[in-house]
Amino acid sequence: MIAKNCSMIHLATALTKVNERFANNITFKRLEMKGRNILFTLTVKNSRAPGSRTSASMFNPARRVSAACWHVHGHFFDELFKVVPSAVIVSRGNKKITKDSGNWEDWQIGSMMYPIMYSEACDCNN
Repeated sequence: MIAKNCSMIHLATALTKVNERFANNITFKRLEMKGRNILFTLTVKNSRAPGSRTSASMFNPARRVSAACWHVHGHFFDELFKVVPSAVIVSRGNKKITKDSGNWEDWQIGSMMYPIMYSEACDCNN
Protein backbone atom coordinates (compact mmCIF):
# COMPACT_ATOMS: atom_id res chain seq x y z
CA MET A 1 0.00 0.00 0.00
CA ILE A 2 0.99 3.60 -0.40
CA ALA A 3 0.38 6.28 2.21
CA LYS A 4 0.28 9.89 1.08
CA ASN A 5 0.12 13.20 2.99
CA CYS A 6 1.50 11.66 6.19
CA SER A 7 4.79 10.66 7.81
CA MET A 8 6.25 7.45 9.20
CA ILE A 9 5.59 8.81 12.69
CA HIS A 10 1.90 9.10 11.83
CA LEU A 11 1.84 5.48 10.64
CA ALA A 12 3.67 4.35 13.80
CA THR A 13 1.12 6.20 15.95
CA ALA A 14 -1.76 4.48 14.14
CA LEU A 15 -0.03 1.12 14.57
CA THR A 16 0.33 1.69 18.33
CA LYS A 17 -3.41 2.36 18.61
CA VAL A 18 -4.29 -0.69 16.51
CA ASN A 19 -2.06 -2.89 18.66
CA GLU A 20 -4.13 -1.94 21.71
CA ARG A 21 -7.03 -3.76 20.03
CA PHE A 22 -5.05 -6.70 18.62
CA ALA A 23 -2.82 -7.75 21.57
CA ASN A 24 0.34 -6.13 20.17
CA ASN A 25 0.37 -8.65 17.33
CA ILE A 26 0.49 -6.22 14.39
CA THR A 27 3.68 -4.94 12.80
CA PHE A 28 4.96 -3.55 9.51
CA LYS A 29 6.29 -6.12 7.08
CA ARG A 30 7.37 -3.26 4.83
CA LEU A 31 7.82 0.40 5.71
CA GLU A 32 9.88 2.59 3.40
CA MET A 33 9.90 6.03 1.87
CA LYS A 34 9.51 6.35 -1.88
CA GLY A 35 9.75 10.01 -2.77
CA ARG A 36 7.14 11.82 -0.66
CA ASN A 37 5.06 8.66 -0.22
CA ILE A 38 5.40 5.71 2.15
CA LEU A 39 5.16 2.12 1.00
CA PHE A 40 3.90 -0.19 3.74
CA THR A 41 2.48 -3.61 4.41
CA LEU A 42 0.79 -4.69 7.63
CA THR A 43 1.43 -8.19 8.94
CA VAL A 44 1.17 -10.20 12.14
CA LYS A 45 3.86 -11.41 14.51
CA ASN A 46 1.97 -14.62 15.27
CA SER A 47 -0.54 -16.15 12.83
CA ARG A 48 -2.44 -17.78 15.72
CA ALA A 49 -2.93 -14.50 17.61
CA PRO A 50 -5.56 -11.75 17.13
CA GLY A 51 -5.60 -9.90 13.82
CA SER A 52 -4.28 -12.71 11.65
CA ARG A 53 -5.90 -13.74 8.41
CA THR A 54 -6.98 -17.17 7.26
CA SER A 55 -6.94 -18.52 3.75
CA ALA A 56 -9.95 -18.43 1.47
CA SER A 57 -10.35 -22.16 1.73
CA MET A 58 -13.01 -24.85 1.63
CA PHE A 59 -11.28 -26.58 4.53
CA ASN A 60 -12.43 -26.06 8.07
CA PRO A 61 -10.52 -24.73 9.86
CA ALA A 62 -8.91 -22.62 7.17
CA ARG A 63 -5.13 -22.41 6.97
CA ARG A 64 -3.55 -19.56 8.93
CA VAL A 65 -1.79 -16.85 6.92
CA SER A 66 0.95 -14.52 8.16
CA ALA A 67 -0.96 -11.45 7.10
CA ALA A 68 -3.11 -8.84 8.83
CA CYS A 69 -6.84 -9.30 8.37
CA TRP A 70 -9.44 -6.95 6.91
CA HIS A 71 -10.38 -5.66 10.37
CA VAL A 72 -6.78 -4.73 11.21
CA HIS A 73 -6.53 -2.70 8.01
CA GLY A 74 -9.85 -0.96 8.62
CA HIS A 75 -8.97 0.00 12.19
CA PHE A 76 -5.45 1.05 11.14
CA PHE A 77 -6.87 3.39 8.48
CA ASP A 78 -9.40 4.80 10.97
CA GLU A 79 -6.60 5.54 13.44
CA LEU A 80 -4.40 7.10 10.75
CA PHE A 81 -7.25 9.38 9.65
CA LYS A 82 -7.75 10.48 13.28
CA VAL A 83 -4.08 11.52 13.39
CA VAL A 84 -3.93 12.99 9.87
CA PRO A 85 -7.36 13.63 8.33
CA SER A 86 -5.78 14.56 5.00
CA ALA A 87 -3.96 11.22 4.64
CA VAL A 88 -4.69 9.10 1.58
CA ILE A 89 -4.09 5.36 1.23
CA VAL A 90 -3.72 3.80 -2.20
CA SER A 91 -4.38 0.07 -2.08
CA ARG A 92 -4.57 -2.70 -4.64
CA GLY A 93 -5.86 -1.65 -8.03
CA ASN A 94 -5.09 2.01 -7.28
CA LYS A 95 -8.12 2.19 -4.97
CA LYS A 96 -7.98 5.40 -2.91
CA ILE A 97 -9.04 5.35 0.72
CA THR A 98 -9.65 8.62 2.55
CA LYS A 99 -11.33 9.59 5.80
CA ASP A 100 -14.53 10.10 3.80
CA SER A 101 -14.59 7.05 1.55
CA GLY A 102 -13.17 3.66 0.70
CA ASN A 103 -12.52 2.23 4.15
CA TRP A 104 -14.49 -0.80 5.35
CA GLU A 105 -15.43 -1.87 1.82
CA ASP A 106 -15.51 -5.66 1.63
CA TRP A 107 -14.91 -7.92 -1.37
CA GLN A 108 -14.92 -11.59 -2.20
CA ILE A 109 -11.61 -13.44 -2.03
CA GLY A 110 -12.92 -17.00 -2.36
CA SER A 111 -13.99 -18.92 -5.41
CA MET A 112 -17.39 -19.44 -7.00
CA MET A 113 -17.63 -22.86 -5.38
CA TYR A 114 -16.42 -21.67 -1.96
CA PRO A 115 -17.27 -17.96 -1.70
CA ILE A 116 -15.82 -16.07 1.24
CA MET A 117 -15.62 -12.36 1.89
CA TYR A 118 -12.37 -10.73 2.98
CA SER A 119 -14.05 -9.71 6.27
CA GLU A 120 -14.79 -13.39 7.01
CA ALA A 121 -11.22 -14.63 6.50
CA CYS A 122 -10.18 -14.29 10.15
CA ASP A 123 -11.32 -15.03 13.69
CA CYS A 124 -12.39 -11.48 14.54
CA ASN A 125 -16.11 -12.27 14.36
CA ASN A 126 -15.84 -15.33 16.63
